[in-house]
Amino acid sequence: MSFLNLTNNILGGAPVDPPLCTNLFPSITTLILNRVGLEWDNLVLYLSLIPNLEELHLSFNEMKIPVERTEILFPKVTTLHYDGNCVEHRDHLSWISQNFPSLKSLVLCDCPLWTLRWNSSTQRKTWGIRSIESSSECHNEGSESSSHCFGDGKSDCCYCLPDDHSTPDVLFPNLHSISLNNCIINCWEELDHLRQFPSLLELRLQSCPLFQKLTEHERRQFIIARLPNVRRLNGGAEITGKEREDAERSFIRRYHDRQTKSTRYGELLERHGHLEPLAEVDLTPQRFIAITVRFGEQRWKVKKLSIYTTAKKLRERLGSKVGSPSSKVQLFHFTGNQNFLLCYPSKALHSYNIQDGDELIMNIKS
Repeated sequence: MSFLNLTNNILGGAPVDPPLCTNLFPSITTLILNRVGLEWDNLVLYLSLIPNLEELHLSFNEMKIPVERTEILFPKVTTLHYDGNCVEHRDHLSWISQNFPSLKSLVLCDCPLWTLRWNSSTQRKTWGIRSIESSSECHNEGSESSSHCFGDGKSDCCYCLPDDHSTPDVLFPNLHSISLNNCIINCWEELDHLRQFPSLLELRLQSCPLFQKLTEHERRQFIIARLPNVRRLNGGAEITGKEREDAERSFIRRYHDRQTKSTRYGELLERHGHLEPLAEVDLTPQRFIAITVRFGEQRWKVKKLSIYTTAKKLRERLGSKVGSPSSKVQLFHFTGNQNFLLCYPSKALHSYNIQDGDELIMNIKS
């Protein structure tokens, strides 16, 4: 047996006799212990029975990271699902990295992860960072730290604070894939620290406060532009060179007019050079036009005329103006050196290619 699933079996603090913890299950490579109510101290004893474990699921156990470093490491585990547990900051990530040094895939969905750079919750209190419940709110623009915030290009982000350089350790040296769906990160500067994971290639990041004011296209472009090491995003196809270049150029244009710019802006500016903002082109179809009507020696303007008005309705409107029944009114569209009779009553003006500023000639049949 290589696969063992004990999900929803409440193991709690069931003791394991230490003398028995010697290679009892050498064939098991995948172990699933979701919602079993285990704390880490008891879990270590269980894992000691499985020396060749490669994939471990510990989701939704409300498991807290121990304060002290564990002496027993699990160097053969390459995949860890740790959803819904108490992973909040860099200290917790460092603990996972130390205990599972060979991780290639890490899933941390639904964890209260709010930072990738701060060492502990003490940093939150020191800088006056708001609690998890209010993490989507932002500091006032006038605060001392707001000058460090680069946000999403539309508004300031919450954790507008200087970087913490007290943790030079390299996290997850072998990690290829990480999932952070439903975390509570609310600052783009936090995500930049994923570049410090030396082997990271795939990222899943959806449904977090950081994206509340962005379209799906903008979210994708921002992540691609900021993380040159990520090759696959949210399970999609591999990011192409064209898509990355477009995202990086969009990033430069968005940050061009900001007083303070992120380090990534400088890197991309060296690569692509200075880029002028794209011209805004309104492609919305014109719904109303203004035309000139000529009747003998008379001329008058017809303003805010709907392009969906039919030739019949326009004849009725103009006929009443000169006291003539619509059946006797003829309308000619004057364009260039030619006149075209509006001979189909039910056709709308746009079907006759009548445009803003054009002239119609009106004639009354005898």
